[in-house]
Amino acid sequence: MKRVLNFELIWVLFLMFCLGIIFQVRAEEISLPSELKAKAWVLKKEENKLWEKTLVVKFNSERKVLSTNDGYRFVYLVINHSAHPEIWKKVCVEKKTEKEVGGKIYANEIKHEIAQTFNVDENKVAMMATAADMDNLAVVTETFTTSNGTKLVVTALVTAGAESNALRTGLDKGRYLEGELVDPGTVNILLLTNVILTEPALARAIITITEAKTAAFQDLKVPSSYTKEVIATGTGTDSVIVVSGTDLPIVTYAGGHSKIGELIGKAVYKAVKIALCKQNGFCE
Repeated sequence: MKRVLNFELIWVLFLMFCLGIIFQVRAEEISLPSELKAKAWVLKKEENKLWEKTLVVKFNSERKVLSTNDGYRFVYLVINHSAHPEIWKKVCVEKKTEKEVGGKIYANEIKHEIAQTFNVDENKVAMMATAADMDNLAVVTETFTTSNGTKLVVTALVTAGAESNALRTGLDKGRYLEGELVDPGTVNILLLTNVILTEPALARAIITITEAKTAAFQDLKVPSSYTKEVIATGTGTDSVIVVSGTDLPIVTYAGGHSKIGELIGKAVYKAVKIALCKQNGFCE
């Protein structure tokens, strides 16, 4: 990551100041392949030693996405917001209402702020949130060029924490119907492509992403937080956002036997391993 002072970023920071969102924000640009037609930054602020860091990916045109939080929609922005664990503890208590958990209210407030800053309708934003430190973000790109010169590009941007919330799906028990998880820890996976993914391909991509994430957990031998003698398959709060590109060809299938599925699997597998190593020390 590198600090940038381009015109667009200066304008964003100016708007945040005018809206009263920040007193001091640092911004670092995340380098993305030009084929993705997107720009990305991590916006950072800190108050009383409690940090908030937001990954913002902005597209040059409206994009089709499938999100485990926001569902199927068309967006201009994708956000992965990270906040210090103490902030999450505080908002879970102070912002909670009879109808809504405090963490979700806080996340929606962040989404509203970012949408305002970038002058985008809130419904055109997809969002994930985490207590994992955005400084431990992993960014991995995989590419393939076909015999006719068509280039496939896949980039995975992953934050991951698994020390207190890892579980083995199919074995460990659920603890609530609708509620708020106390233990921090989650794997957030943002998957960008340059090619057009159909709705079924977006859905199938989530399966491929999950398989790759679980393979990374297996190979790193991350233990379940609840059944210590078994290896976790993920955490109970993992999120995924898959973003379709705008270039041909149109991809209808994103399983592991397809080339795009292979690229998705490799990028996510590598990125999850890097993020878990940086965040929790689960390294090979």
